Amino acid sequence: MRILDLDGMELESPDLSLGYLTEEEILIAHHEAVEAVQEQWHYETTAVYPNGGKDVAKVVDVPGVEARDAWDEYDTVQRYIPYTDEELEERNRPTLESRVETLETTTDDMILLMADLIGGK
Repeated sequence: MRILDLDGMELESPDLSLGYLTEEEILIAHHEAVEAVQEQWHYETTAVYPNGGKDVAKVVDVPGVEARDAWDEYDTVQRYIPYTDEELEERNRPTLESRVETLETTTDDMILLMADLIGGK
């Protein structure tokens, strides 16, 4: 599936840490309605034989066309939407879980350090 930026330019490998992808359909072409046309043809003689026989071939003068309603042709693409400055700031802000994990790791390190100091090492 093609990936397009906001200007419609195709991207090979967008940086998903700086933006996100959405799926959308874009109009490729509008096709007008077509009226039905009856095939028109005639026979042409291709060979005449001495006994009066003939070979004939059907020659199409106007090809037949089936009627068709107007229709639009779409392509499904992924659109790359860059994060706003506010969204980037929010994404880079530490979560409560990461802050608690950092505090627990620091506390464990301090306990080990204190144990080493008290133990005389």
